[in-house]
Amino acid sequence: MTADVQSGAPEEESDFSIRKLKIMFAVTVGVLFGSSILPFTAIMLLTLPMTEEFGWTRTQFSGGLTAMMLVGGTSAPFLGRLVDKIGARVMIIGGTFLVGLITMALSRQDGSLWQFYLGFAVLGFAGTTAIGYSKIIGALFNKHRGKALAIFGVESSIAGVFAPKLIQFLIEGYGWRGMFVGLGLIILSVIPLLLIWLREPEAPQAPAAAPGAPVGAPAEPPGLTPMEAMKTRDFWFILLASVIAMAPAMGLQPHLIPFIVSRGISMDTAVWMVSISQLAMAAGTVAGGFLLDKMDTAKIAAPFSAMTAVGLLFYLLLTGGAAGIAFLLMATILIGFSGGAKRPMGTVFQLRFFGLKSFGTLVGIQTPFQTFCMGVSPLLVGMYYDAYGDYQLVFVIMAVLMAITFFLYWFLGKYRYDKKLMPVDSFPVESQTPIGALEGASAAFKQEGA
Repeated sequence: MTADVQSGAPEEESDFSIRKLKIMFAVTVGVLFGSSILPFTAIMLLTLPMTEEFGWTRTQFSGGLTAMMLVGGTSAPFLGRLVDKIGARVMIIGGTFLVGLITMALSRQDGSLWQFYLGFAVLGFAGTTAIGYSKIIGALFNKHRGKALAIFGVESSIAGVFAPKLIQFLIEGYGWRGMFVGLGLIILSVIPLLLIWLREPEAPQAPAAAPGAPVGAPAEPPGLTPMEAMKTRDFWFILLASVIAMAPAMGLQPHLIPFIVSRGISMDTAVWMVSISQLAMAAGTVAGGFLLDKMDTAKIAAPFSAMTAVGLLFYLLLTGGAAGIAFLLMATILIGFSGGAKRPMGTVFQLRFFGLKSFGTLVGIQTPFQTFCMGVSPLLVGMYYDAYGDYQLVFVIMAVLMAITFFLYWFLGKYRYDKKLMPVDSFPVESQTPIGALEGASAAFKQEGA
């Protein structure tokens, strides 16, 4: 008899069991085809046709993305708490239904800015329910969590490879209105699969106290409460790094293709570079996932911030000639690879530092800060362009911001939870919380004085 049988412990389910693979497939298809990724990707290809048709400035057009991000962010604490309270599955399926309907409704725009902003605002609210996907995947795997989250992140890159071409095809064949209808139908078609295979995340099992003791799931998954997490330095370093990183990632989203074209590079080449970026992002996501499983430290995110900074500076060297295109290719690969590598890291850092207990709530607390930056940065970039007619200084500022995130990641502490999301006994929470440490020192001082 094996030790597991003798102790009465059930055999640990493989990370690649049929049950888990079905859930993983449902999550992958859901994120790839059933989330707000498709209408979000469409934004970069709508800048020119919609501003030309309605006479909007680029600042006015960028306001749509701002509305989407700000509403999604402000609703995240509420929706994240619902994910923890009523379940990830019901939130995801309901959100997918709303995203599909809203995407189709965007085809009815008549040029009124309030209508444009309202449509993307509601899309931001419904799309935020995708918080549940990260909680499901984070709880589903143990030994190969990094690789699993990498695979989970790759589908966004896959969408980025084919989505621009699909969207361009729909726009050319059916106009931008027909494109929104087509994307909405694709999103709604995912719901039956989610109903069949998507499942709720399960709490990790606690180890047996002694040989022969039963092993059972705790009443609630281990982890810090929201207040405990927010007392830690790591919470704020992770939050600040993620917020700053959103500025180049989102601020340039509606402006990148117009900028590339303005440097003498063709639209077809610009669109192909978007696809190449997504391929590089997919490769980076896989690399980041493997590193997460191999290296037991959050400092692995720092070098990728440096790569992004270098890539942003390469954009300053673009021209219509072969040399300029070469710099564009290098910038595309560097930024795509480094951005992809950090995709699975965000979820793993949340789980390894703060546990599973309040995952949805903590993500919901952090999301408003992130989405505020995501929403405001494209608007600021648009305002800068309207005022000065170029983007040169924007890329320098973005590179400096990424250099700051390098140091934030580098000074993160040790993980509090192991790969099975159980507390690391030799690393108590109080020793890593500045406020908790001060409270403990104060109590000890009073006791000695007494």
